[in-house]
Amino acid sequence: MFLFTAFVVTAYLLPKQVHVERSIVVERPASMMFELLNSYRYFNEWSPWAKRDPKAQFIISGPKAGVGARMSWVGEPHLVGSGWQEIVVSKPYELINIKLDFDAQGLADTGFALLAQGNSTRVTWFFDSDLTEGVNFLDSFLARYFGLLFDRWVGGDYEQGLASLKKFAESLPISDFTPLDIERVHVDAQNILFITSTSSQDPAEIAGAMAKSYAAISEFMNQAGIGMSGQPMAITRALAGGGYQFDAAIPVEFIPTGLTGDIESGQSPSGAAIRAVHHGDYDQMTPTYSKLAAYMSAHGLRQGQVSWEHYVSDPGSTEQADRITMVYIMLENPEIIR
Repeated sequence: MFLFTAFVVTAYLLPKQVHVERSIVVERPASMMFELLNSYRYFNEWSPWAKRDPKAQFIISGPKAGVGARMSWVGEPHLVGSGWQEIVVSKPYELINIKLDFDAQGLADTGFALLAQGNSTRVTWFFDSDLTEGVNFLDSFLARYFGLLFDRWVGGDYEQGLASLKKFAESLPISDFTPLDIERVHVDAQNILFITSTSSQDPAEIAGAMAKSYAAISEFMNQAGIGMSGQPMAITRALAGGGYQFDAAIPVEFIPTGLTGDIESGQSPSGAAIRAVHHGDYDQMTPTYSKLAAYMSAHGLRQGQVSWEHYVSDPGSTEQADRITMVYIMLENPEIIR
């Protein structure tokens, strides 16, 4: 009786809350680490539990990333067990909070805190749980004793997982797409008149070739009484060996008959794409394209056949720093009608 009383009294003196955390510095930007951790797409690439039970089934549901993204699993009870986890807080480049349910083993709050350190990121993986929540009277006492070992149990897995995360992230190209606003869109085809042009990759030569093509198309449209239905476009067809081939295109209300000169008609690219808004001069767009490529790398997206630009601002009446350009990259296999 004395031993049982001592057991109960000691249990009451033990904390019912447990907190475990481990950190590691990854030589990748915080924006990249956020994208890798803000969904479950890459979870099993570095998870300490994925290889522990190769037969376990993992099911990803909900949004692709951010709040509501969810992963459930069913595996060997003595290896990974079963349960689910769901992202409940997603603060870009700083914090991801996750609700974790181990079924019979109870609930926990876990997640990742990110601290940017130049081009590197300190990633802290944390775990918080009330060991007595949802368990019966006797198990609540046992749980408090088990809490004494939690840091060793969970901490060891977290150390292994973070080491794998570091190795995986640093095997990927450096990806930093902040503060660029990037979104996935579905693009509808537009009727266009265009001239296929070639130039070197010198910005001044590209601008001259575009201006000449747009002037020819605009003159034809004025003579034929055709109105614009959208902003001028430049559709990249080839960019290699120092050369640049593109279609200087203008969306139009209708396709006329009897085209003249080098002017052709067709439809603009359509389908799934990613889009970013570039602010500033046209010859400073390389970083924008680099960040779009980084976004695709972080999300496992494949580039389609073309990219293109919509010139929202009139360069003749807009200062260079105030110009707005919509930049698109088609994904996978777009439908392109020439």
